[in-house]
Amino acid sequence: MNKKNIVSWLVYDLGNSFFVTAISGLFLAQWLILDNKLDDIWYGAGFSIATIFVLMSSPFLGAWSDKLGKRMPFLKWASIALFVFNGLIAITAVSNLPMISRAFIVLGLSIIVQYLYQMSLIFYNSLLKDISTEKNRGKISGLGEGFNSLGWLLGSVALLPFANGAITLIGEPGRHQVFIPAFIISTLLMLPMLLLFKEQSLATEEQGDKTISKKTVEGIKQLFHENRNVGVFLVGFSFISDLMLTIELFFAVVMDALYKVDDNTKTLVFAVNLVATILLGYLFGKLGDRYGHKPILVISCAIFIVTMVVFFASSSLSILYLVGILSGAGVGGYYVVSRSLMIKLSPQDRLGEYFGFYSTFARIASITGPLVWGGITLLLRDYTVLKYQVAGMVMIGLLTIGTLILFKVKENTLLASD
Repeated sequence: MNKKNIVSWLVYDLGNSFFVTAISGLFLAQWLILDNKLDDIWYGAGFSIATIFVLMSSPFLGAWSDKLGKRMPFLKWASIALFVFNGLIAITAVSNLPMISRAFIVLGLSIIVQYLYQMSLIFYNSLLKDISTEKNRGKISGLGEGFNSLGWLLGSVALLPFANGAITLIGEPGRHQVFIPAFIISTLLMLPMLLLFKEQSLATEEQGDKTISKKTVEGIKQLFHENRNVGVFLVGFSFISDLMLTIELFFAVVMDALYKVDDNTKTLVFAVNLVATILLGYLFGKLGDRYGHKPILVISCAIFIVTMVVFFASSSLSILYLVGILSGAGVGGYYVVSRSLMIKLSPQDRLGEYFGFYSTFARIASITGPLVWGGITLLLRDYTVLKYQVAGMVMIGLLTIGTLILFKVKENTLLASD
């Protein structure tokens, strides 16, 4: 294995997650909802719109990368586009436009960034096979998730002085100041992979007159007919992954309503959560390699569900830190092991296409999850605490359904393509 490839792959995830931290619940959501008084549904709908475009394009682009036998050209173009739109967000946020106009423009640009980020993950995740073996895939995936979480951790801590007014670069102080440093640091950390990563060319079969779009449609049909085991896994995965994301999107806003804490405390809770995600995610990846990925995946889901019940039902600050630790364990274990399990279940010569499905199903709940959350909080907008408790319990119910579906997945069934 090429160590330079591994390092650049890990650092790319570190950088990518750094800017995503800026447009996450800790900064962008609070700027829109708390500072600019927008309803939750505006923020949630943005992620739903991005997801619709991901659903339409990700299997197609994944199949296209399989045909070419390369992932890096697609990752490079997605990354360059991310640099451009991340920069536009940074410039707009500190411009002289009226604050409400800035808020809506940044929200619109963040939709594009979310789309590009989600698309880049198709090709980024597929490259895991290039830098790992069957024996250490869970370990390397765990390191990748650890670096992703490290990006969130460093981003949360480094951007806090800009958000709370301690550092102001251009214009008036406020949470919108975070986008400039996030853009600069994210770009610098993502560049090494684009410049240094050496991809192994994949052997590709002659496609004949079969177009990529036709191949994609056939792949979707085959997914639930010949490769039903992968289909079952992805259905359960779709319930869970972005319901986790939905809760994460509004986590800081919920802490503000239920626990009445300031940004310093919110950042500390996020830090505790991310440290737990890094350390315990890596541990769960190794456990998955040793004891099987499916049982560790289900255990991770169970930990997260129980922790969220406590989070939405309590208002104790001491409980909040415990929630940070345990939810980190659940999320870290879940994402580390699910990526490794997907590689194990998928036809090895069609990983790009299948990670297109993976990305698609990963984001299906993004259409309904944030909208359901936004709809509930809009209907109960006069009930500051109750609206978030009800929305949270609905998310927990859907998470439970997804976990039950995962029980039907057969881990040892390796499907070969025709």
